[in-house]
Amino acid sequence: MSTGLTQVVVIDGLRRWARGAYAEEAAVELLVRAFGSRYASIGYRWVRACDRPGWFWLDGERLSNATSVPGSVRAVLAVAGSLVSGAPLTDLDSLLVGLDRPNLELILAALAHAAGSHEQIDAHVEGDFLVYRRLGPVLAWPASAGRAVA
Repeated sequence: MSTGLTQVVVIDGLRRWARGAYAEEAAVELLVRAFGSRYASIGYRWVRACDRPGWFWLDGERLSNATSVPGSVRAVLAVAGSLVSGAPLTDLDSLLVGLDRPNLELILAALAHAAGSHEQIDAHVEGDFLVYRRLGPVLAWPASAGRAVA
């Protein structure tokens, strides 16, 4: 049975829900950028429709409890779940062992975003002036070309 919702509509709704909350933004972007955005779709029980039409939210507990998926997928879902719910990641060494490089890069970029590194500034004195400059993210979101697909 088709819901009539396109992937683009769901992703847009998730991004609207997360906007302004770094951890939620990071979780949404992680799911959107990993595995061809397969796990950021309404077909998964952690993507939930909001009362507000066209908006969707992520259920962190359901993300964190998705254990019947392959290793790299499990790590991505667990990190996204932790970012949304605020619950600690458990068994981190098991999650990260064998994680492929493209998804490791996405997870690290998500953590940098959640920490707000993309908004940090540096202030220093030059002569009589206090100079501010935006530092940029510690690790920017990687380009999508060549991303792993599960």
